[in-house]
Amino acid sequence: MSNSKYEHRLKRILAVCAAIYVITLAYALYHNFSIKDYGTLGMSCVAIFTPLIVPVIFKLFRFQPVYEIYLLSTVFMYFASLVGSSYHWYSYVGFDKVLHFCSGIFGLMIAVILFFAIRHSNQVRTKEDKTLFLIFINAVNMGIALIWEFYEYILLVFFNNDAINHYTQGVHDSITDMLCATVAGLLLTVLIVRYLRNGKANFFINVYEKFYTRNIEHKQ
Repeated sequence: MSNSKYEHRLKRILAVCAAIYVITLAYALYHNFSIKDYGTLGMSCVAIFTPLIVPVIFKLFRFQPVYEIYLLSTVFMYFASLVGSSYHWYSYVGFDKVLHFCSGIFGLMIAVILFFAIRHSNQVRTKEDKTLFLIFINAVNMGIALIWEFYEYILLVFFNNDAINHYTQGVHDSITDMLCATVAGLLLTVLIVRYLRNGKANFFINVYEKFYTRNIEHKQ
């Protein structure tokens, strides 16, 4: 499949996902308003803006679009923001952990892009470079997971919103959330190590390589 056909297909899939998001959001707004569940209605209103975060960041930094990233962020926000909060899926056992696992994959991809941006190169050849690269991307991923738990703790302290499940689970929820993200990052790291050794790419590696080619390489 040519690159143009592949990009066109990605755009079509993204359009379908966006349509599903809008329909699901519209029903959530209607339903929560009709039953006067104003707390959940407020979260539904937040879900209007969350899928726009990544496109706005791309726009602000004048990045060339990478539709795989748009697609991943839309699907993630659909479950993490819209379905999780507006349809109370966070009450289902394990749902929260799956999302934190997925966030670890995204966090590691962000870390790789950040590493390339700092160095203005996607070449990791020497043993020292590889060691620094692997430590950096996992440290950043774990840092992102930690910052999110800080955010949830702030919600508890200042708004009495126990998103961190302090009153029911203590530190267990925070530790397992960060552990899920860390494990996901380590699994993706294994694929990255394999790619560095024998050039066997996968979907996630192709995404950050495409971002580098479109938005970092030409700025050197």
